[in-house]
Amino acid sequence: LKTICQLLLSKTNSQTRFQHVFPSYPHCWGRSGWLALGQNLKKKGMSFTLFESDASPSVRAQGYRIRIAGGGAEGLRECLDDKLFSLFETTCAETKPPTEGGRFNAMNADSMESLFPNGATAGIAKGLGPAEGPPGKPKMGGPGVFSKPYTVDRTMLRNVLLLGQEDHVKFNKSFTHYETTFTGVTAFLSDGTSERGTLLLLPNIRYVDTLSRVIIGKTPFTEELIAPLKWMTAIQDQSLTLFMEPVRFPKDTSVETNGRVLGGNAETFGLSDSEFHNLSGKDVADLILKLTSHWDPSFKAIFELHNTAQGAPLRLSPSANVVLMGDAIHAMMPAGGSGANTALGDASLLGRIIAKKGVSEGSMTTFVDQMWEYALPAIKGSLEAGKKLLGFKGFESSKEVTI
Repeated sequence: LKTICQLLLSKTNSQTRFQHVFPSYPHCWGRSGWLALGQNLKKKGMSFTLFESDASPSVRAQGYRIRIAGGGAEGLRECLDDKLFSLFETTCAETKPPTEGGRFNAMNADSMESLFPNGATAGIAKGLGPAEGPPGKPKMGGPGVFSKPYTVDRTMLRNVLLLGQEDHVKFNKSFTHYETTFTGVTAFLSDGTSERGTLLLLPNIRYVDTLSRVIIGKTPFTEELIAPLKWMTAIQDQSLTLFMEPVRFPKDTSVETNGRVLGGNAETFGLSDSEFHNLSGKDVADLILKLTSHWDPSFKAIFELHNTAQGAPLRLSPSANVVLMGDAIHAMMPAGGSGANTALGDASLLGRIIAKKGVSEGSMTTFVDQMWEYALPAIKGSLEAGKKLLGFKGFESSKEVTI
């Protein structure tokens, strides 16, 4: 099982060397959580180094747009200093509540009941994030807390979170295994080197194929195209769901696209795993047109104007020294941004606990116990979204895969 290794190094003085090791994943969403954790620790005065298996920050696309809301937004706010959070807000696209969007029948374009009848938003619910706010600020989720949602370009978010950490990040480093010692833990890297530390955040997980398939894409839009699809929109037939939202950046009106996800059960796509994961941009465009050939003509322009370069299939007990974070401990269906929002909550919570209680079995147990309070509801919500949007039939029909 291949992973990225991110190593956090903190020197408390010339005699004491204090390290934390943070792995993440080459092909899974959630890396924003690790970078947010780095910002959180930096904000608390800890020096550090992050290791990643990617050769550079721009070696590959970072994926679809994401909605950061509720506990995820609260967690990110705690991780960043005021200046960086203000910059983050400046880089966000326009955001409207999902209740202002619509849900349509794909075959005849008739309106359907909203997917969000109660105004539910992506991510972990407000107040279900980390339980304690920063000094001098209201408790997260309590009276006085204002947590608005943000529509974010994933690549832009990653670039913002890297700011101020550039000198602390080393790329092209992959984690292979670890060994615990009397003084901590040693992480071994694929280039033959090793690093000793006190805490390892380890992605010791299994990859499970949920038998749902997703194709992400972008369509440059005109006002005529976007008029009936003003905000967050779902278009459904019996086996497919198109979930999309216009992405407009007030500071750069030249970047306006209709970001979207087309998802459904694997049987609907009619391809083997290897065929699906090796689709080219043109293959993706052709497959989308084939799958939606029976849809109402008013929706077809979304796919006919598709940018082929932007389309791709989406690949899908604590100790004192080893702990899990992000997708490693609460992997979720790729629906609604719940995984990324929950990882941001992890970043704020773990950084706060390390700064306040240090690294010990007790502090890591505290992290895991508090994390489950907001992660479990998010997992449940993502499963329900997966059933509604992606044709997920339950884990009993899933299979383990090797990546």
